[in-house]
Amino acid sequence: MSDWWKQWYEIKEAISDRGVVFYGRSEDWIPKALKKVQPICIVDNNEKYHHTDYRDVSVFSPKEGLYSKNTKPYVVITAGIYDGIAAELIDMGFVPGQDFSCSPDYRDFRLLDDMREHDSKVLVACSDYNEETKARYSKSGGGLYLYDLQSGVMEKKVSGSYRQMVWRNDELYAVEYVACEVHVFDSEFKITRRFTLDSPNYCGLAYNEKNDIFIIVNAGKDTISIHNGKDFELKKRVHYSGREHLGALSEHHLNDVTTDGDYIYVSFFSHSGNWKKGVFDGGVSQFEISNLSSGPNLLVNGLWKPHSPEIIDGELCYLDSMRGRFYQKSQEYSGQFQSFARGLAFDGKYYFIGASEDMYMSERFGHSDNIMLNAGFYMFDAKNKASRFYPMLGNMNIHDLMIM
Repeated sequence: MSDWWKQWYEIKEAISDRGVVFYGRSEDWIPKALKKVQPICIVDNNEKYHHTDYRDVSVFSPKEGLYSKNTKPYVVITAGIYDGIAAELIDMGFVPGQDFSCSPDYRDFRLLDDMREHDSKVLVACSDYNEETKARYSKSGGGLYLYDLQSGVMEKKVSGSYRQMVWRNDELYAVEYVACEVHVFDSEFKITRRFTLDSPNYCGLAYNEKNDIFIIVNAGKDTISIHNGKDFELKKRVHYSGREHLGALSEHHLNDVTTDGDYIYVSFFSHSGNWKKGVFDGGVSQFEISNLSSGPNLLVNGLWKPHSPEIIDGELCYLDSMRGRFYQKSQEYSGQFQSFARGLAFDGKYYFIGASEDMYMSERFGHSDNIMLNAGFYMFDAKNKASRFYPMLGNMNIHDLMIM
């Protein structure tokens, strides 16, 4: 019922000669509303207010105040339980927007309420180690976690050190970094198959439905590999820049990958191959599936350790991880977060951005006035620039997010 959220000028136009009634004798919202329009009365369901005055305005029951005039008044809801009042008005024959709206001063509360009550389940891939001797060990350990936003309950579904994950049909595929495997899960998160990878440092994983292929990238060797969708058999492999003969490891540091139609999009730390020398010309490049050997088409450059390219609503989105910036388009960032940002998903209404404990804190000194050190994820309203944070205090590294 978005049409019953009007601005004050729209309400004034709708009132015309009908007169306006405030529904809800609120100490917070009536004084603000009185500065905009003068009502013929206030109505409230609380009997103790009936036949009293509030700020020189008479208060009646809804039955008296809404039907005492020959002309149906325009109603402005000025109470916190606006959903219930809206349903009541509709039952009385009032049309949203045409006959009533919520006080515009209440809009901020509505946005908060919408986010607080949003019902989604987020699958989180955590790449932490599960051995105490490892530097990236955490108390809760790595694995796949299902986070229910409504209940606030987070459940660890499987233990492991997982990076990117993707669906193929009804099965979930995820890269297990330590085991050097791709794990296949059923709907109950039971491992049904394992595909052994030929070397360590595989990180990004994507599935292209059009061609029924998997794309997997290796952060150590800077390779992009194409595998059959059915049996995960290797079909083709290319190096990002064709400089593999130099023998250097992780010159570009490819990390995450996504795909759309005939193209592959991969994020990396350095296009020139000099990130270990402090040259962070990171970005996102595009490869044509049918012509991988033609090399990368550089789309975005100048990013600082970026991750999580995704095609969302037809647009290339990604995270400038060290700066904590979320980009919906290449030129302007849509959101700023005080975290190392990695992991991106969209549920049709809100964006979800993963946050990791920052292992590069000293590199950010002078670039951030407040470095966030908690792991978890943000639910982000890109239009209103508002977010809620869902903590995962026992973890360190969030790598990927998926809406279930």
